[in-house]
Amino acid sequence: MIRLNRIRLGPSASMLLLGCLAICLICLISLISAAAENGLQKKKTADKKKAPGITSLAAKPLPLEQARQRARLLHDIYESTLLTMHRHYFEPNKKQVIPSRALEDVFYTARRRWGVEARWLAVSAQAMNIDHKPKTPFEKKAVQLLARGNKRHEEVREGTYRVAAPIVLFANCIRCHTTRRRNPVAGLVLSLPVKSE
Repeated sequence: MIRLNRIRLGPSASMLLLGCLAICLICLISLISAAAENGLQKKKTADKKKAPGITSLAAKPLPLEQARQRARLLHDIYESTLLTMHRHYFEPNKKQVIPSRALEDVFYTARRRWGVEARWLAVSAQAMNIDHKPKTPFEKKAVQLLARGNKRHEEVREGTYRVAAPIVLFANCIRCHTTRRRNPVAGLVLSLPVKSE
C-alpha cells in the first residue's frame, strides 16, 4: 500500500518549496546540458576522489545556438513550474499535493518537450512512495554513493547519459520523511539521450 501524507502548506511555503525543487532541477539539467555539449569523459576509475560539486556554468560563454536552446529549456521549466504551483496550490477547495508529486508535472514537461527523463530517488530517508525506491543497478549504486555524501553519480550506457544528484531534506521535509540521520537526502535521477563518441 502506498502511503502519501497530505500536508497543509500556505501559499508562501508551497511556492518556496516548489521554487527550491525547481532550482535543483534546473541546475541538474544545466549540468547535463553542459556535459553533453562539452563531450563526455570516459568513465572515471573507482579509486579516484569524489566527484566535484555542482559549479557555476555562467562564467563560460556559450555559442549562440546553445544559448538559445538552453534558454528555451529554462523557459519551459520555469513556465511549467509556475503553472504547476497555480494548479496545485491556488485553486480553492482543492486538496493540496506534496511538492515532490506536484513537480512530477514539471518532469512531464521536460520529458515531452526535451526528452529528459526525471525521477525521484529515496536515499537516506523514508520513501513516501514505493515508486521512489531504487530499481536499476545504476540507481542502487547511486543510493549508496549519495548516502555517503557524494555529490553526483553518472554513467553513459547504450546511448543514454544518466546522472543522480542529492537533494537535501530540510526541516519541513523530515516531518514526513522520518529518519535518524543528521542530514537526510533524497535523490533526483535525470536521463537523456547522447550521441555516441
